[in-house]
Amino acid sequence: MQINYMTLIVNWINFGLIILIIIGIYKGIKAFKSFIKRNKQMNEKLDTILDELEKKRSE
Repeated sequence: MQINYMTLIVNWINFGLIILIIIGIYKGIKAFKSFIKRNKQMNEKLDTILDELEKKRSE
């Protein structure tokens, strides 16, 4: 039984690339969730500021 070392090396490289792609997708999703959370916080702050301005304007 002969082992082709080139095939083994290419297989390990492919597994490594698949793992790197999965990690990249995971980090991308995590960053996107963080971006959405930050946007929601900004919207809440802007709503608070606008409410305060409307109160002062109506007085």
